[in-house]
Amino acid sequence: MHTADLIEPFASAVKDPAGPVRQWKAARGGKAVGFLLTDVPEEMIHAAGFFPFGITGGSIGLEKTDAHLQTWACSYARSCLALALGGELDFLDGLIIPQSCDTTRMLPGIWSHVSPLPYLDHFRLPRQVDRPSARRYLIAELERLQKGLEQFSGRPIEQDHLKRSIVLYNRNRALFRALFDLHAQDPSLISNRDLYTLIRGAMVMPRERVNGLLAALVGELKGRLKAEGEAEHLRLVLSGTLLEPVETLDFIDEWGGAVVGDDLQNGCRYIEADVPEAGGTLEALADRQLNRIPSAAYDIQKRPRRGFLADLAREKRAQGVIFLHLKFCEPENFDYYDNLQAMEKAGVPAMRIETQFGGASLGQLRTRVHAFLEMIGGEGR
Repeated sequence: MHTADLIEPFASAVKDPAGPVRQWKAARGGKAVGFLLTDVPEEMIHAAGFFPFGITGGSIGLEKTDAHLQTWACSYARSCLALALGGELDFLDGLIIPQSCDTTRMLPGIWSHVSPLPYLDHFRLPRQVDRPSARRYLIAELERLQKGLEQFSGRPIEQDHLKRSIVLYNRNRALFRALFDLHAQDPSLISNRDLYTLIRGAMVMPRERVNGLLAALVGELKGRLKAEGEAEHLRLVLSGTLLEPVETLDFIDEWGGAVVGDDLQNGCRYIEADVPEAGGTLEALADRQLNRIPSAAYDIQKRPRRGFLADLAREKRAQGVIFLHLKFCEPENFDYYDNLQAMEKAGVPAMRIETQFGGASLGQLRTRVHAFLEMIGGEGR
C-alpha cells in the first residue's frame, strides 16, 4: 500500500470518530469506555475487554455547555461536554476523566448529572509527584480504577490480559516514535498534518489494526528515506496542552517547516514513556506515569518543564518554539513566563498563540505563524 492509502483510515477516523467504535461494537457486541486526554491507562481499559475511546474535542458549538460550565472554563472540557450534550458520544458505555486541573476535578460530577452513563469514574493523579509516597498512592489509585472496571465488566482483569495489552500499547508507541524520527529526518516523507492525524485517529481506532497500518507505513517511509536522503527544513517545537486548531500544522507545512518535537497531550506526550514489561503490571503502569514528560498539570521538580523544553529544543536542533495555549488554561498561563525565559536563555526564538476549541480565527493564526517562520529564517513555498 502507498503512504496515502495507509494514512486514509486514520483521516477517516478523525472525520468520523464514532465510525470505528460503532463497527467494533457491532462486530464484537462489546462496550466502549471513553477517556479525556491523556493520562488514563488505556491498557487497563483494553485488558478489561472494552474499546478505549479518546475524546479529542470537536468543532461543535459550545453554547449548550453554558448552563453547566463557566464560559471561562477550559474550552477542551467544554467541547467534550458539548459533544455529549449533542448526542455525539451516545455510543459510549462508560467514561474515565483524569483529574489534572480545577476544571477536570469538577467535570465528573457535572457529566454524571447532565449526561449519565452506566459507568463513570475519575482518575486522581498525584499532585506532588516527587514525594516517595506518590508511587504508593498511584498504585492504590490504579487498584481502585481496576476494581471499578472489573465491576462494570462483570469479570476480573486477568494479569496475562493486562500484560498483553501493555505489550500492544508499547508496540504502538514505538511505531509512532519511529514515524516521528523519520519525519524529523525528512518532512517530505509525511507532512505535519498527516503525522498528527495518525495520532488523533489512533485514539479512536482498534489498537490492533492501528499497529498493523503503522508498521506498514514505517516500512514504506524507511524505503523512501534511503532513496531520497535527508532534506533541509525549518525545525520547530510545539508546546501546550493540546494541538488545537489542527490547521496550525497546515500553516507550518505551507512554509516548509517541520515539527520535530512537542509536549502535547495529543502529540509526543501520548507516545513516549513505555510501560516496563517485567514485574507487576500495576507497578509498571504507575512507573510509566511517574516518569512521563512534564506538562502544565503534571510537573516534576527533578525534571521541571522549563528545563525539559529547553533541553528538547537543543536536542532537536529547533530553530523556533510555538506555544499553543488554550484560552483560560490556568496551568499553561502560569507556566508560560518560566518557559519563555528558558527559551531565551537557550537562544531559541519563541512565540505564544492563544487558541480555543470552536473559536480560533484561522486567518489571523495563519498570518502570525507565517510571520514567525519568516522571522526565524523560513522562506516559504
